[in-house]
Amino acid sequence: MGFSPADSKPEWVPRERQDGRRFIVTGANRGIGLATATGLAALGAHVILAGHEGSDAFDDAMERIVMGTGCSRDQLGYMALDLRSLDSVRHFAQAWAQRPAAERSIQGLINNAGIAGMPGLSPDGFEMCFQINYLSMFLLTRLLLPHVTPAEGDSAVPRIVCVSSSAHLFTLGLPTDERYLRASGGGFFSLRYGESKLCVNSFVRQMQARIPADKAQVFAVHPGSTASGFWQSFPAWAQRCIASVAQDPSRGARTSLFCATEPGLVSGGYYADCALASASFWLARADAADLLWQKSCAWTGQSPNKVM
Repeated sequence: MGFSPADSKPEWVPRERQDGRRFIVTGANRGIGLATATGLAALGAHVILAGHEGSDAFDDAMERIVMGTGCSRDQLGYMALDLRSLDSVRHFAQAWAQRPAAERSIQGLINNAGIAGMPGLSPDGFEMCFQINYLSMFLLTRLLLPHVTPAEGDSAVPRIVCVSSSAHLFTLGLPTDERYLRASGGGFFSLRYGESKLCVNSFVRQMQARIPADKAQVFAVHPGSTASGFWQSFPAWAQRCIASVAQDPSRGARTSLFCATEPGLVSGGYYADCALASASFWLARADAADLLWQKSCAWTGQSPNKVM
């Protein structure tokens, strides 16, 4: 996530209607994810909220969206997804493929879910930030790509939005050593967090280079420091300090909504504060980016060549 400097430029407001379009938002029951889902529903989109915290939490989230926007409850749905597990990602994609044909097309995938840090390893044996923030997102996007198509009678190009962070600017490069990636991280907001977000930016660039511009557009976004459950692994004193300066989730969701709905954006770009921003110089290292791509494909069982 990370912090953004304040400025006085006019605040962007979402205006592009999304009627007839279907979006998936991961981690959508609270914080930036809930605000993103709410914003899309307010624009008329059909929104699938995805996450691991159980149907009760998502029923409550959907009720809040209905109350906040006046949208129909039929515009919203929930599907279970636990990014700690690649098998859960595969089960999600299989369940999506079994939906009625008229309900499979995806016009927007918002890869919002993420963690600041967590000690230990995932069930797949990877450091938790790397797995949740990057590797499971990588697999989810690859598996859903066949369904990322325009709505019937709609000429708008589908969007894929991946939440990154300005923390990707403060790393020592793309991590590709498997022994390192299979060793436990240091808990909350360690170097591993920034590395995982650098991987997200690299993924966006790799996807942009492989997907025809008229098939899908893909973006990385920095939401800015936001008061949300994202910080729950931090000590209580740190959470209080962050809450005193952080923006509310509706502002944190702005750049995701911007990249999901605004016409005329640069696919493959990194956006912050609803504008194209400078990304890390490490992303210019084509050898490391290609190696990460190849290894990620091997770890997730995806083809390194055929994307769509």
